[in-house]
Amino acid sequence: MNLPSLAWVFFKIGLAAYGGGWTIVGIIKTEILGRGWITEAGFSDLVAISQVTPGPVALNAATLVGYRLAGLPGAAVATLSVVAFPILAILTATSLLARLGKARGIIQEALKTGTIALVAMTLWTFLPAAVSSWTSGILAAAAFALAAFTQTHPLFIILGAGGIGMILSFLHP
Repeated sequence: MNLPSLAWVFFKIGLAAYGGGWTIVGIIKTEILGRGWITEAGFSDLVAISQVTPGPVALNAATLVGYRLAGLPGAAVATLSVVAFPILAILTATSLLARLGKARGIIQEALKTGTIALVAMTLWTFLPAAVSSWTSGILAAAAFALAAFTQTHPLFIILGAGGIGMILSFLHP
């Protein structure tokens, strides 16, 4: 594995990673699947592992992909590359926001809008694979409704959906 190529890919991912979490998954998918670094099934596993591992999804994905492709040096290069731009951006933004006063709220609203668009894009990307049957569709809709319209803690929604999914998979293999 060419470490400079790995560094460049994850630097670009870090460049686009404002908001973290699900906002970046679509970009990670395009970058690493497009290069044949991982399969579609491997990508789903990568996302699952990245979600349950403490820390940001992009950082966890970079570390896992880097390690898979080039061992410990690959993990280090990918990890450092994905955080390089965000660290510089945070330092710059902090200094600028301190000087902007009232414009600060306008900038934050614009960033929220962009983040919502990226989350919607990621949902659109994963929906066909995640909802593969009518039962998984009903379960996904119920989980969404609980999250959107009640005060149910996301942990309970995840645990409940996972438990119901496991029961259904045992009943209908």
